[in-house]
Amino acid sequence: MSNVLKQEAVYAVTGIVTILMLVEYFFFADTQVWAETIRTWAVIIYNISLGLGAARLLISHSARVSKKGRDWQFSGLLLGLFAIMLLTGFAGYIMTGVQTNNGIYNWMFNYIYTPLGATLYPITGFYIFSAAYRAFRARNIDAALMLIAGCFVMLKNAPVGEAIWIGFATIGNWFQFTGQVPGMRTFAIVGALGLIAYGFRALLGKERGFYAGGGE
Repeated sequence: MSNVLKQEAVYAVTGIVTILMLVEYFFFADTQVWAETIRTWAVIIYNISLGLGAARLLISHSARVSKKGRDWQFSGLLLGLFAIMLLTGFAGYIMTGVQTNNGIYNWMFNYIYTPLGATLYPITGFYIFSAAYRAFRARNIDAALMLIAGCFVMLKNAPVGEAIWIGFATIGNWFQFTGQVPGMRTFAIVGALGLIAYGFRALLGKERGFYAGGGE
């Protein structure tokens, strides 16, 4: 099968699945059985893709460790933790039959993975704060308004804000929950329209990157 026929087959599958899901949701409930079958296939394909991604991850980092490439120690740490979590998860399920009763797996998830994940939030917060420091400079009237609004919102969320002046909470709440709502709704509508346009382009075969990973 040539590459052209392969691409045409992908276009056809995408179009048929999209039309069937739209028809089932908006028009004919009789097609619900077909739609449920497609959803089941989607779950199966997702799990296959997850397995392929894990295999690719192991192959890539194993090659880096064997060749002692750049930062190979981190690759070795990743492989070790991956093996530990995988083995404890499967072992607990085999012994108890219930994944939630696996004490070792739950301990590692709750006391190692969760704290490490929570650590990323303050790191991201510091990064956002540094970006805001660079962006909040009153070069013009628009930047000045953004600077004022940002200061009120940050002081409203910081504990020191109410200690300085209780009005920071009231004004900050207005900026956060009232002043920004029209702008956020505009962004949401524009984003939804862009997503719909992208979907139609993919459905008609115009979005080559969606199918082949390249440009038009």
